[in-house]
Amino acid sequence: MIGHEPEIRLSARAIARLLGRHEPTDEQVRVIESPLEPALVVAGAGSGKTETMAARVVWLIANKLVQPEQVLGLTFTRKAAGELTQRVQTRLAQLGRALGEESGEALAGLDLDRPTVATYNAYAASLVADHGLRLGVEPSARLLGQAEQWQLASQVVESWDEDLATDRAVSTVTGAVVALSDALGEHLVDPADARARLTDMAEHLESVPLGPKQRKRTKDVDKLISSIAERARFVDLVVEYRRRKRIAEALDFGDQVSFAAQLAREVPMVGAAERARFEVVLLDEYQDTSYAQVELLSGLFGGGHPVTAVGDPHQSIYGWRGASAAGLARFPDRFQRDDGFPAAVHYLSTSWRNDAAILTAANIVSGPLRSRSGAATNVEVPPLDLRPGAGEGVVSAHVAATLEEEAEAVAEWVAQ
Repeated sequence: MIGHEPEIRLSARAIARLLGRHEPTDEQVRVIESPLEPALVVAGAGSGKTETMAARVVWLIANKLVQPEQVLGLTFTRKAAGELTQRVQTRLAQLGRALGEESGEALAGLDLDRPTVATYNAYAASLVADHGLRLGVEPSARLLGQAEQWQLASQVVESWDEDLATDRAVSTVTGAVVALSDALGEHLVDPADARARLTDMAEHLESVPLGPKQRKRTKDVDKLISSIAERARFVDLVVEYRRRKRIAEALDFGDQVSFAAQLAREVPMVGAAERARFEVVLLDEYQDTSYAQVELLSGLFGGGHPVTAVGDPHQSIYGWRGASAAGLARFPDRFQRDDGFPAAVHYLSTSWRNDAAILTAANIVSGPLRSRSGAATNVEVPPLDLRPGAGEGVVSAHVAATLEEEAEAVAEWVAQ
């Protein structure tokens, strides 16, 4: 960041001592005390990422680099959001008391204001509620649950009077319409573009010549072509499903993210307002963000804004809805510093959960995964290191002949 260097009154280790907590490792200190610029943190399993994120927020606020209300933290679940909020609030209150006892200088009001910590979807919903009118979305639009989405889509399918050329049941087509609408939203694909691409794909596969010894296409190839062509026809159902949602002034979760991404892309003042509101942004589980979520976040907070993303490509679980661990590798370029250089990359590699034998076994098992993911995504995930004071640990194995014997062995082990 351009300008004079702020005065750092309290180091990360000093804060830990004041709070009576274990001092952070060198890796954690580099993350906690990193400059106000974009950064990626690759955090292995059990490496204390939530603790480190909370400690960074406390360090920033304690040194008056930001005010509590200027911090935005986003994660995937309400539970994770609540846990991060609780940690930050508790430690800010403890730190204020500790400083008061030590020097008579408490951090006044430190525990009154609080950072904004929310799920990605809740944050997208708030943007749509505040600015949706710019896209023709009413602020009063209600959120549809899964059952309501299914009911509306079913009405579309049952009332459709054009030939869909399918023998699938109404319930199957209904599920396909909801899933296809969600997928288009997660990838920010216009239905007309999707229909054209699917049609072209089916026609291309139809035109592929048979092999020299083939008399006809295999059943699997025919099934694939039929499925793609069918999906192209279902796009019209998706268009009608979305039209009825708009008439009913209703949204689903996919709509919230896609509309929010559209706001970030097309309405510059929305991004300017959010950057002015939130001086620092923390993104949890970044490896699971979808394409639409990445477009939303980069549209709002790209261009050198202090964004810290934390993730682990080995823990990506949302590939089915468009998330890709490769997005982690693209973060440094998508969120460049304000001087045009890629964002810094930090690592958390100390395992706080496991003793020596268990960690050794875990590193051996995950070795091939580290090699494959490193080659595919250019994100190095180093082997986990032992925590200070870790025990020797025990790794035992049991081979059971039947499921029943296995269940019995597990029950005995838990009981012991």
